[in-house]
Amino acid sequence: MTGDTPTDDSRIARRSILASIGLGTAALAGCTSDSSSDPANNSTNSTDSGLNSGESKVFTDVAMEDDELEIEIDDNTPVEFINLVDPNGELYDQQRLESSETRTSFEILGRSNDFVIGDYELVALSDDEPTDTAMVTLEAQCRITDVLWAAENPDMEWDTDAPNWDEYAAVVIENKGTIPSLLTELEWAGAPVARLQSKESQSYYHEKRLPPGETTVYSAGSVYATDGAVHSLDCDELETEPMTVTAVVRVGPDPSYTQQIKYDGDQSCELSIEDSSDELIAGGGEN
Repeated sequence: MTGDTPTDDSRIARRSILASIGLGTAALAGCTSDSSSDPANNSTNSTDSGLNSGESKVFTDVAMEDDELEIEIDDNTPVEFINLVDPNGELYDQQRLESSETRTSFEILGRSNDFVIGDYELVALSDDEPTDTAMVTLEAQCRITDVLWAAENPDMEWDTDAPNWDEYAAVVIENKGTIPSLLTELEWAGAPVARLQSKESQSYYHEKRLPPGETTVYSAGSVYATDGAVHSLDCDELETEPMTVTAVVRVGPDPSYTQQIKYDGDQSCELSIEDSSDELIAGGGEN
């Protein structure tokens, strides 16, 4: 595996390579179509990660390992470069393979904040000519499935040494995509703590990796607080009010989740959770 920085000669080669990708892809598509009648060629290269490199004879395995896209090629096929082309047709990255190498990787998270989700094209090149291509879908699809109040779930992994820990919240985020995302912020609009401070919302910042699957994120503040150092929340002025938490993520759209909170009590607030629902904010998070 190598992450060689391209030389000036390599950069010149890239321009000629990119110019020939369209023609090379069309030719390869024709070859794939011709060979599809052979039952031996009907298998696809896929992994448990959900990635699928199609009927490629060169790309034998494609998988996400931590924050990198790992590529394995057939050891009988000469490949000098592998290009990763983004959904806009732009070269995202290029890796060079030495003569004996059959594996390389592309960094997905951490390299930049502008990763675009969608269908990416892997292009294998030899002598500056495309020899095979494969399409892989790289996307993070996060949704908030639950918001849990510490006071109602005391057996979870709260920091019980912290003051007012029973005012904390936990957000359960499910990533149904093929690659990880990164949580950077939880914004709590209409939360009790925001109302207590006469604000529309309260944000807490995070740096939490969200791999495919389910992740529980614990709040870093008193989301359900109704008492402050100066004054308390006047529950007489409130009835059943919405609280919407939005997860700001680096890859994929920003999901949100709304909880209906009932405010009751005179001298002290009594909270209860009435209803909840989740949604994706269209267009959000694709930085």
